[in-house]
Amino acid sequence: MRRWKPQPSIGLWIALALLIAVLIGAAIVGVQLARQLQGPPEGWPINLALYRQLVLFIALLLASGVLLYRTLAAFTLHYELDRNGLYIAWLGNRAVVPLEQVQSVDIGAEPARLPWRFLQGIGYYWGAGRTGDGRLLHQFSTRPAAQSLVIYTADQAYTISPVDGEGFVQDLEQRRNLGATKPLSAVVEPSRIFLYDFWSDSTVRLLLLLTLLLNLVVLGLVAARYPALEPMVRMRFDAAGQVADLRPRHQVLFLPLAALALSLLNMVIGLLFYRAQRVGARLLQGASIVVQILFGIAVYTIIR
Repeated sequence: MRRWKPQPSIGLWIALALLIAVLIGAAIVGVQLARQLQGPPEGWPINLALYRQLVLFIALLLASGVLLYRTLAAFTLHYELDRNGLYIAWLGNRAVVPLEQVQSVDIGAEPARLPWRFLQGIGYYWGAGRTGDGRLLHQFSTRPAAQSLVIYTADQAYTISPVDGEGFVQDLEQRRNLGATKPLSAVVEPSRIFLYDFWSDSTVRLLLLLTLLLNLVVLGLVAARYPALEPMVRMRFDAAGQVADLRPRHQVLFLPLAALALSLLNMVIGLLFYRAQRVGARLLQGASIVVQILFGIAVYTIIR
């Protein structure tokens, strides 16, 4: 098996520079938050200004995670060839293209549809789109699709950018002529190290996003109402609807935080058992939404 490096590209350094900038921004906002939340909870300045800082901090953390993935993926991207297939690898993941399914190799493609086009080139050109003839286009190149080698199968296309393009094509054709020694399927083999299959599940991603948004909405309601709350608030009611317990108002903050902790626990369990129980892992993330709604109702009942 022969290994090919991708052509050098400024996209890698763009990703690295953006990552450093976002991490610095997250550190600055995080330090500001930590300073304001020093001391006992009774003295915390809970308001919408602090809430906006928190949302910015979370957004920067999420952006840094995405940029870290793009940077590491660009550093580890490479191509491998044997007489059975082309293997495109990054961060422990591997896309397999059986050589017996390859119909042609061309230079340059003009995608008819390419979502997230404005983010392309960060790290390397990535993502899926459609070619002009309707084939599914997979990008694994450090060059735009119009400047990349394009591997065509019956219903899919792959853009790549090996350092020695002519040598790569010659090697690929020689191996195709030799014939395959074992059948392969066109698949993407996700890395077990980074639990890529869990994070790439569109249903899981949607449920996690909804969980985070619901938690932030509840925190926003608390931040908006907190300055007007009495020092002691009603936290528990008896069967007749009468106040059974008064607590310091800062304890209201513990409800959305507890909901977030339960959702994080569901996420960790889902990560651990996704391969064995994919439906169960999705149901756990769905349960996190129910948890956020129930805790949100409890918070609204207290602060209204």
